Amino acid sequence: MEKVNARQRWLAEGLLVCVAAGWGIGFPVMKSAVDVYPVLMVLFLRFLLSTLLMLPLTGKKLLRVQRSTLMTGVLLGTLLGATYLLLIFGLQQTSAASTGFLAGLNVIWVLLLAALLAGRFPGADAWLATGCALLGLALMSDISSLQLRQGDLLVIAGSFFSALHILALDRWSGRHDTLTLTVIQIATMTVMMLLALLGTGQPLFPDHVDTSLLTALLITAVFSTVFAFWVQTHYQRFTTPTRAILIYNLDPVFSALFAVWLLHETLSDNVLTGGAFILLGMCLPGVLSTFVQRYRVRKVAN
Repeated sequence: MEKVNARQRWLAEGLLVCVAAGWGIGFPVMKSAVDVYPVLMVLFLRFLLSTLLMLPLTGKKLLRVQRSTLMTGVLLGTLLGATYLLLIFGLQQTSAASTGFLAGLNVIWVLLLAALLAGRFPGADAWLATGCALLGLALMSDISSLQLRQGDLLVIAGSFFSALHILALDRWSGRHDTLTLTVIQIATMTVMMLLALLGTGQPLFPDHVDTSLLTALLITAVFSTVFAFWVQTHYQRFTTPTRAILIYNLDPVFSALFAVWLLHETLSDNVLTGGAFILLGMCLPGVLSTFVQRYRVRKVAN
């Protein structure tokens, strides 16, 4: 994490909330499309369109891109692409509830790996925040029992790659032009989805295009990919990886809210309670930090 002031951190974290919202809207708009078209095809077209949208903004920079930036972008894109593929294939072999919860284990991975890299044990506030986030995810997923299957292991692996991507961004994004880094990541994911699609023997392009597919591609390409990944790449370094992953786990909360708006679904008590715990986990470290600072000030004053 770079040295930043409070204003920069609040701005960055506010924009990361917008990233979670961008990802959140992707689920309900893609739901109708993947009911008709193969999910790998939809993702390939989404990332292909995103790459094409970014090329006019980065064309000249890409022609002069340094090798280090290219390699970093490919590595970041590979981590992110692996996350998507593992979650997709895992979901096909396990329940949506297990996937929703196990994917959220990236909170634990980030907490442990960040502590390992920093050479210190996570503080109590980080553990409390993580516990609240995981409890919220468990409630939203409505899990009564969790029996690990092959699909569950794939989702857990996906959550680990997600954590690695968060930590890699924190370490390297500040050293490169973030717009160039973003388009290289997305282009790498496009290639990975293409290879996965070719491996399944499914067609690359649909034989017909309906409104649900066009809507899904436009919204997810612009908001869930181009905007979200650029903001993530540029602004995540202004907060900590643990704070970032807690914010990103607002994704299912926004998904539920957008599902109510776009799909006219209803929010269950579990979703409302789980969402409240995720919000609590995001806000808890800041509240505790403020409380401790005020306590120290009063102690010194007395």
